[in-house]
Amino acid sequence: MSCFTQQQTCPVKLNPKSHMELILKDVKMVSRPLLGRIINRQREAKCDEEEERGKRQVLVLGLDGAGKSSMLQGLTPGESAAKRGRCRPTRGFNFMSLNAPACQLDFLEIGGGEDLRRYWSDYLRKTHVLVYVVDSSDRSRLPLAKAELHRLLRVQPQLPVVVLGNKQDKPNAVSVSELHEALSLDSVTEDRKLFLLAAQLGSDETLRNSCRGLDTFQDLLLQLV
Repeated sequence: MSCFTQQQTCPVKLNPKSHMELILKDVKMVSRPLLGRIINRQREAKCDEEEERGKRQVLVLGLDGAGKSSMLQGLTPGESAAKRGRCRPTRGFNFMSLNAPACQLDFLEIGGGEDLRRYWSDYLRKTHVLVYVVDSSDRSRLPLAKAELHRLLRVQPQLPVVVLGNKQDKPNAVSVSELHEALSLDSVTEDRKLFLLAAQLGSDETLRNSCRGLDTFQDLLLQLV
């Protein structure tokens, strides 16, 4: 004999319209505070997006002593040559903004010491253009400069890159074609936008002569961002 007893239940007829109104009313009561938070977050995100829309980050990297800070100071309007000559190696970070007609270029320079190079790739994700500065006169460190550059290229395969061959005024500096070969730039895929420029930013005279080149460099950055 079964120990379960069967109970008869009478079906309850619900008014579809009133039932739907009840459900919608409950949903509105429960979700109104949440909906407000969602709307506020959307507004904040939109404001942040509009604020960042006109900003483009240019990441400036290179081995220590390559001339990254000198390059940034050369882009600064009204910067005196004497002040540029007193540039010291960057031990940590250096930041500079440059207002252009179409957007704002935010230059972030990270020091090139061995203790900082391990963190370079962490800053590539939000970068629009990578500027890699190389000391053309330091032949002994060109293999290291090449290794660090290609390590960055593997992290972000589509990131536009401008390689700046600095200190071209030095007697022992390699030529642009030699630098192209030393850095194995011919192995870079055609899908990537890559440019190799020559620069000489080591003295007051060369700084004055390089101003036109830096103007060209700035124009190139604006096209890439």
